[in-house]
Amino acid sequence: MSLASLLDRDRNRAAWWLYIGFLGLGVAFLGYSFLGTFVFGVFVYYASRPVFGRVRSRLGRDGASAAVTLLGFVVPVLLIVGYVLAAGLRDVASLSGVGPDEYVQLLSPFVNVEALGEGQRDALATLLNQPGRLRSLPFDRLRSLLTSGLAVLGSAINALVHVTLAFGLAFFLLRDGDSVAEWFRRNVAPPDSAGHAYAKAVDDDLETVFFGNVVFVFTMAVLAAVIYYGFNLVAPDPLGIPFPVLLALLTGITSLIPLVVSKLVYVPLVIYLGTVAFRTGGVALVFPVGLLVVSFLVLDILPQTFLQPYISGRQIHTGIMMFAYLLGPLLFGWYGFFLLPLFAVLVLQAVRIVLTDLLHGDRLTSAVDAAPSLGGDPPGESTGADGGE
Repeated sequence: MSLASLLDRDRNRAAWWLYIGFLGLGVAFLGYSFLGTFVFGVFVYYASRPVFGRVRSRLGRDGASAAVTLLGFVVPVLLIVGYVLAAGLRDVASLSGVGPDEYVQLLSPFVNVEALGEGQRDALATLLNQPGRLRSLPFDRLRSLLTSGLAVLGSAINALVHVTLAFGLAFFLLRDGDSVAEWFRRNVAPPDSAGHAYAKAVDDDLETVFFGNVVFVFTMAVLAAVIYYGFNLVAPDPLGIPFPVLLALLTGITSLIPLVVSKLVYVPLVIYLGTVAFRTGGVALVFPVGLLVVSFLVLDILPQTFLQPYISGRQIHTGIMMFAYLLGPLLFGWYGFFLLPLFAVLVLQAVRIVLTDLLHGDRLTSAVDAAPSLGGDPPGESTGADGGE
């Protein structure tokens, strides 16, 4: 091949790389602009993938299986989770003594309440706190409420668009995931390479984080809510559990702590109810004791023995994940709950598989060289395995 041909080929390749670089910048800008939608879609994908595998084994069609999984599993679960979070938000508002005006401000992450007038805010607060008074409002107040309702509707439609886009991303990842994985293995990172091991470890850990841990937390929260509400139905008034939904959410979060599980919530709660029962006298002490027994069996023994091994599967470092779940929303807002755990998994597996070889100047392999107990190994790849770069 002549020198002129080589130069022409190099110029052609350089032009294409420059063009692809600009396209990459455009993709990065779109990803940044819709970061919350993207990470929520990734969460929905990983949270539904185990169920999708079972549905596909029955139906045999990727597209139909993805649609059935999202509509039959993910949507009902998200509705339940949304209700529990809304009830927990209401408990937080009651616990902090939030008044009507401040209660409206709790909607600010979802509704632009700053754009509403004072009368519209009052009407919205009336609707939230005393829906029955809606019929007695004068026409002007009703018109104001209608205007604020349209503003809320616009925000709701915007949120619905983002949720639809996230579900669309999850649908295509479920339907075409095998094809994307095959393209990645063939053109980017062949088997036994460091890139393949890293991608496989990240993929498996994200399934554990987003399906195992999140489903486990909300399963525990729902179980705790059932127990606390059931206790309030049978216990006398002085022994009622205050803010049951909020305590149920805290129970679900603390269930990630090894060994401790949910004791951080239900043990102090039983002590408090036992103190109240002791002051009440009579047979009231039976109720705290009964709550302790039921909580120990359902919120302690059951999750450690059956639920956690079945739902969570492989374990990654729970301390890191707890900080990621808690700090993510504080740093990035609502989507930080999904973004920071994803970022933590990317960092953790890079340290375990790649960083040691880079620091020592060794050839990159698929071996797990650091922190073997902090994350899961790629299936078929054991610590110390050799592989090409």
